[in-house]
Amino acid sequence: MAMFLTVVMLTAGCKKDKEKDSKVDDNGLTAQINNLIPDSILTKMVNLGMTINGGETPPALNGAYLASPFILKASNVPNDYVGYAFADYTVTFYDQNNDDLTIKVDYVNGPESGSGLGGFVVGSDSKFTVFAEVNSEYYGYTAKMVHVVSGTLTGTSIQNLYFANFMLDNNGNLGGLWIANGEGRVIYDSDGSSPKVNAMKSAASGEVTASFGAAAKLR
Repeated sequence: MAMFLTVVMLTAGCKKDKEKDSKVDDNGLTAQINNLIPDSILTKMVNLGMTINGGETPPALNGAYLASPFILKASNVPNDYVGYAFADYTVTFYDQNNDDLTIKVDYVNGPESGSGLGGFVVGSDSKFTVFAEVNSEYYGYTAKMVHVVSGTLTGTSIQNLYFANFMLDNNGNLGGLWIANGEGRVIYDSDGSSPKVNAMKSAASGEVTASFGAAAKLR
């Protein structure tokens, strides 16, 4: 009897250690991601149709990808309208580390841009989701927001790229350019394929479809 009890206790201990060693929480996201994004904002994203691919074995994303046409899928921003075409979105992923599920992100979205952004990556097989807190500048005005990018990686592109942008702090919105705190959008590459490109595309390249970035208040 004593030996039986010892075996049961060792088995339970091994199970507990295995759970402790997991890189992700029960919702498939890391503790860092769950600390970055309030549950209320994550719920808003999902309710607006944002895809979230959890897991601790994401694919290697390193490279730049171009999403165009970059079309509004859903929004909780007043006066937005589904189908609006935002400026083309180019995102670059690099320095991915699957040991701690971190990644760095650069992006250009019309007049908005960011570089060297620390982010977190989750996913499994070819599916992934990247989360990053972004301090963005738009015509001289700054704001802090959360960017989320999801999709399925192929050899030469990201298929079904979805992007969510929610405002955390628009610093008083002194220029009146940003969306309000707590507001956000889900935008997607409407042709379903975001090819890998050699370099970041900028608003000056003439390849954007509109003058507004994803965090701007539409006028």
